[in-house]
Amino acid sequence: GSFEEIGALEGIAFDRDGKATGAMGIDSAYFRNNLELGIGIGNFANEMTSLFVTAGEQPPFADEAVLLGLGPDTRLALTFGLLFFDADLDGRLDLIQVNGHLEHEINKVQPSQHYAQPAQLFWNCGESCRTAFRLVTDAGDLAQPMVARGAAYADIDADGDLDLVVTQNGRAAKLFRNDQQGGNHWLRLRLIGDRGNRDAIGAGIELSAGGVTQYRSLIPARSYLSQVELPVTFGLGQRTGVDKLSVVWPDGTRQQIRPPGIDRLITVVKGAP
Repeated sequence: GSFEEIGALEGIAFDRDGKATGAMGIDSAYFRNNLELGIGIGNFANEMTSLFVTAGEQPPFADEAVLLGLGPDTRLALTFGLLFFDADLDGRLDLIQVNGHLEHEINKVQPSQHYAQPAQLFWNCGESCRTAFRLVTDAGDLAQPMVARGAAYADIDADGDLDLVVTQNGRAAKLFRNDQQGGNHWLRLRLIGDRGNRDAIGAGIELSAGGVTQYRSLIPARSYLSQVELPVTFGLGQRTGVDKLSVVWPDGTRQQIRPPGIDRLITVVKGAP
């Protein structure tokens, strides 16, 4: 195959002012629980995080970071790792970015900048809020300054919610256990494909519960030089069951899955009844 550069044509090559940015970490998600795709990009210090969103199911993209609440709060940070994930299992994808400067003594020449910087967690509060994303001001140990680079998630303690691993430049990695106590329900899926793609990389999953449909893509290589776990997590909020579940495998085959119970990890094998 071959590749073609279409970033400028599709609206994701520059920020809303038409300027190039640092552009380190990147992730994509259907964070509105529809087929409007969002692409988040972590940028250099004094450049706010970009959040490019399609108007409908197809490009072009428009940078909606300011409108969606990621503008002023991200301007000072130098962001590397960036991820969409459902931190509180309410059924809406939140966004975390981990930060850290390149220069040890940057504060001497730019008083507003620091080598070690806290991570920033943005809660997705949905369409009922003035802005979709709100900065979580009480983020626990995530508020400790780090010289962060990579970020990945996994359910390390098998309790259904997603924990975080953050690597640092010249310092030890950090593991943040998610101890949220919201009482929200969840479902996790492990996909097993066939032949040369046993991990089903590139598969899509659709889950409907209580009138809300969530969309996920199995793409583990995300953030900045990072790979998240292979199981896919859906937060269900207070919904107590799944109405419809299907997998679109990488070859385009759609497989309907009998709605399982909740608060568990299930394995879905391609073609299995």
